[in-house]
Amino acid sequence: MKVFFRSIRAEISFVIVITGILIGTGVGFFIYRSTINKAIDSARSRIETTMAFVKASRDYVRSTLRPKVDELLAAGCTSQDFILEAQSSSFFTASIFTRVNQEIPDMQLRQVAVKPLNPKDKPNETELWIIAYLKSKNLKEFEGITLHRGKEYFIKAFSVIPKKGCLRCHGKVEDMPVAVRNLYNPKEDPNWPVGQVNGAVLVYVPFDKVMEQARIDGIVNGGLVGGVFILMSGIILLILNFRVFKPIDALRDRAEKISKGEIEQPIPYQSENEIGKLAKAIERMRVSLKKVMDMIG
Repeated sequence: MKVFFRSIRAEISFVIVITGILIGTGVGFFIYRSTINKAIDSARSRIETTMAFVKASRDYVRSTLRPKVDELLAAGCTSQDFILEAQSSSFFTASIFTRVNQEIPDMQLRQVAVKPLNPKDKPNETELWIIAYLKSKNLKEFEGITLHRGKEYFIKAFSVIPKKGCLRCHGKVEDMPVAVRNLYNPKEDPNWPVGQVNGAVLVYVPFDKVMEQARIDGIVNGGLVGGVFILMSGIILLILNFRVFKPIDALRDRAEKISKGEIEQPIPYQSENEIGKLAKAIERMRVSLKKVMDMIG
């Protein structure tokens, strides 16, 4: 068997350093994850409040405002056949959120869809992946930390499933209200699939500073704990060096001299601990050996 250490002192020192590194790494990772989890819980709470507003706004437009405006349009109150500001749940919600965002600037609302009328609502690569994921897994929501425009964000997304009434504006171009056609000038039929995930409402919360702080906290606190452990272990090792290792080295040297015939000098022992008892045993061996040598001589 290969021997890696030639002394107990080196072996213990190695174990202390490795243990300190492992403890520091473990503590650092725990603090890193705890910091992120706390930030996620905080962001999730804020997003859920925001999404409650978004859902309520979209539902209000669909169930109350849009039907009322339809009645007014049918009564001939205006020559327009569609009033975007009042009948589009997405436009209404985005407009309100823009004003709210002035008070809460660290959140971003995105309402995206496959083949949207408004080019601004075209999903980016990350959003396309989220929509595809929601659709393939038949999920209503998704959350996670992702990279967006070079920065880290915590994203929570809710699936958008078109209903039959959505086809008025998102079906065929020829069936769209004139006001919608004139505003967006669509080149092809959107033909949103009814009953299937075709988009998502997403809220972005900046997370790059949180991630950076989590990494710093993890490294600093992990290094501190690991360093304290190594320091305390070093103090213990220093005590062991004076109380154990050096006395053992001295006894080893005396035992080697005795084995070479140097038996005149007595071995001093002052303690009653294990090392003191070992010194007494070696001293008895020296005395016995000296008596034998004297008898022979």
